Amino acid sequence: MSINNSVNSITIVTAFFDIGRGDWSTEKGHPSHLLRDNQTYLSYFENLAKLDNEMIIFTSREFELIVKQLRKDKPTKIVTIDIDREFSRELASIKSIIKSDSFQEKVSEKQRHNPEYWSEKYILITNLKTYFVNRAIEDFKILNDLVAWVDFGYCRNQDTLLNIQNWYYPFDNSHIHFFTLKRDKIFSIFKNPRFPHRKKQVIHAMLNNKVYVIGGVTIGSQSIWQKFFEIVKTCQKNMLKSGLIDDDQGIYLMCHTMQPELFKFHYLGRDKENKKNWFGTMQKFHV
Repeated sequence: MSINNSVNSITIVTAFFDIGRGDWSTEKGHPSHLLRDNQTYLSYFENLAKLDNEMIIFTSREFELIVKQLRKDKPTKIVTIDIDREFSRELASIKSIIKSDSFQEKVSEKQRHNPEYWSEKYILITNLKTYFVNRAIEDFKILNDLVAWVDFGYCRNQDTLLNIQNWYYPFDNSHIHFFTLKRDKIFSIFKNPRFPHRKKQVIHAMLNNKVYVIGGVTIGSQSIWQKFFEIVKTCQKNMLKSGLIDDDQGIYLMCHTMQPELFKFHYLGRDKENKKNWFGTMQKFHV
């Protein structure tokens, strides 16, 4: 199916692969909140799939048909990848670091249960988000200038979308747009905050699972995504050389230290239950 353009719309790129999360049970020593099987993610995606926005979805062959069925006749392109084969070297590099004593000694003991400190496939997939977006931009004629990465399971329920059919917001096309739950004073004062602004601070955030940027949604114009991708690659290579690794949230912070003027942060606030509004991006930024 060809990719069609909608007036005032955002192209959505997402991905889904089985990384074994259905086995992350308490019986195997994992916290209960980490357990999510494939069907759980597919049920979440069923909500996102209702949007009329064009979507480019990266997945494995086993999920291609069901993803296509969930999207029905909406403008969609599905790209199948064997991540174990295509990214075997990257998986090996990540595994080597997270298994090393030098890395584990840097991670606080209370954080070691989090997958960004032990699951090479989780780390790989979260670090491929900018790759997937840029591959979509390069491989397809995306007519919408604004492109959003949205996690496959971001829309946990129908309330996430608030009955939105076509998600759109006029984000400026000269920045990568990050979303944050931190209402630190510096975030409220500056439109483009320089915090954390030192490499040492970012590494501390990485090793202690301090979240300043949500990884579920990131937005930018096609040209800005391409610039962002180059910065991400540089950060990833530098981190690997240093014997460190993190998921997308930590890498994005490190990118911010390199070129802070490229990014804007948007505060998501709290939801109606006064909890941190992890899933409020589409609700708060929609016209």
